[in-house]
Amino acid sequence: MKIKILKLGESATESDVPAGSTVADAIKTAGFDSSGYTRTLNGHPVFDSARINEGDIITLNPKVEGGVL
Repeated sequence: MKIKILKLGESATESDVPAGSTVADAIKTAGFDSSGYTRTLNGHPVFDSARINEGDIITLNPKVEGGVL
């Protein structure tokens, strides 16, 4: 099944993964290093263990941490 993976600062990647794959499987198949990034699936926060479906879009966003108020 085909899915898209978007990572800030890089071009979108379309990946072909087997049915029953997880977010982590798809990221690995696409060759991305996901450390330091949060994940969303179709615009919603998600864990790496979430199952994906045909046409889903995974987005990797840099984590924002720290700061002072």
